[in-house]
Amino acid sequence: MNVHHYPGRTAAAIAAAVLLACTSTPAQAATTATASTAAQQTVGSGSWGAVATVNTTAPYGPLTLTFNNNGNPAHPSFTSRYFTIANTGTLTITAANYTGTASAPSTVQFIVESCSTAWNEPTDTCPGTPTQILAPAPGSSSSTVTTTTVPASPGAQIRLRARVSTSGNVPKSSTSTLTIGITVDSTQVRDATTTGG
Repeated sequence: MNVHHYPGRTAAAIAAAVLLACTSTPAQAATTATASTAAQQTVGSGSWGAVATVNTTAPYGPLTLTFNNNGNPAHPSFTSRYFTIANTGTLTITAANYTGTASAPSTVQFIVESCSTAWNEPTDTCPGTPTQILAPAPGSSSSTVTTTTVPASPGAQIRLRARVSTSGNVPKSSTSTLTIGITVDSTQVRDATTTGG
């Protein structure tokens, strides 16, 4: 008899519908859970950079410092030069690469320093603790260092001092120069943080 045949098909159809419902429910629930917990975030962009300059406000320009021997060849004397490193980007930086390129007699070495407090520029002293940041080899040379002595926040500035150290006679007529270059790469930019929802 065909009495038992149709209920078997009906039972199979019901079982298939239940199986289909059971297998699609977790995926649907996961999609719903993801959608309900994901918060919308505004995505923006930013820039990063720093520049060395003798100006304390924009516009900033390239920085080459000139040093003349104010003494005599046997007793050279050089005036320190102060300059600003400014964060010119819209993002916070955590480090930067400072390059010093010197053009000088072999008895002249440039030293770039920071001060733990504000410099007393008129007296050429650091009331706190001076820290050497960059010192190219004596004479004409170039060196690059990565440092965390940076103006971290956008628009921030720090003051550094460049001074001369001598190890012998320096011709009175010679002019020594130090060019400062600054680069900031993407690994030296503070990661963005998310606040709120």
